[in-house]
Amino acid sequence: MKASSATHSPHITTDRIERALNRLAQIITEAGSDGAAYLPIYDRLEAELATAKKTDDRLAAIYARSAALSDTRICKRTP
Repeated sequence: MKASSATHSPHITTDRIERALNRLAQIITEAGSDGAAYLPIYDRLEAELATAKKTDDRLAAIYARSAALSDTRICKRTP
């Protein structure tokens, strides 16, 4: 079965990932030298955050382009 990316779920947001990173940072520092065991999870969350931010940025650019195109079409229709 294919693992799904966090960015494919509508319930996973950049804010939730940030909160998870913050909590995990606390867990790692409280665990002392054993905290290194959590680094793969932290790395995965950082990667998911970067992907989510990139997706958000791309969607914002797409919406802006679409809005500009709509505005251009409206301007051309008015006499």
